[in-house]
Amino acid sequence: MRRFVAIAMVSLTVIALPGCASNTSRVPACTHPDDSLFQLMAQSVPSATKLPCLTEVPAGWIFSGTQMRDGLSRFWLDSGVVGVRTVEVDLAARCDVSGAVPAPPAPDEAGTRVFISPSSLEPTLATDRFVVFGGGCVTYRFRLPPGTPPALLLQGEEALSFLPRAVVVKEVHDDFGLVLCGAGAPACTD
Repeated sequence: MRRFVAIAMVSLTVIALPGCASNTSRVPACTHPDDSLFQLMAQSVPSATKLPCLTEVPAGWIFSGTQMRDGLSRFWLDSGVVGVRTVEVDLAARCDVSGAVPAPPAPDEAGTRVFISPSSLEPTLATDRFVVFGGGCVTYRFRLPPGTPPALLLQGEEALSFLPRAVVVKEVHDDFGLVLCGAGAPACTD
C-alpha cells in the first residue's frame, strides 16, 4: 500500500509541476499510455475499463486543462474558432442518460452503449454524448454556437478516443512492479 501511495504522490508531483508552466504539455494522448496522467485518471475512477484520450489535437484546437478528483476525471478542448471549453470530456463510474436517445457506437467505441442528448435547438452543434461501458461512462459535452460549421464538431469527435485501462495497469506493473488496483486488477481497498 505504501508503494501505491508513493506512485500516486510522484504522479501528482509530475503533473503539478508541468501544469504550472503549460497545460498543453499534459495532453492525454492515446499514444502515451505510460503517461502519469493516465495513472491518475485510472485511480480517480478505478471501476472504469476504458480511459478517454486524444488521438491528436486538431489544427485550430487547443488542449486547455485537466481536472481530477475522486470519482471524476475531466479534460477540455478550446477551439480557436468558437472559444473556450468547446468540448468537455468527463470520466465517471456512471452517468444519467435519462432523456437521451440511443445512438450507434463509433468504430473505436465497440462494445459500448452510446446515447445522445440534445441540449439546444440545434442538436448537431450542442449535444451531450454518453459512452457507457464496463465500470464507467464518458460524457462528451460539445458546445458550439449556432452558425458553427458542422465540420468543427466532426473534428472534435474524431480527436476523441479510448485507451483500455488494462494497458495502464500493465504499464504500472512493468515500470514499477506495482499493482494499480481496480478494473483489470485486484479490487481497491480503502
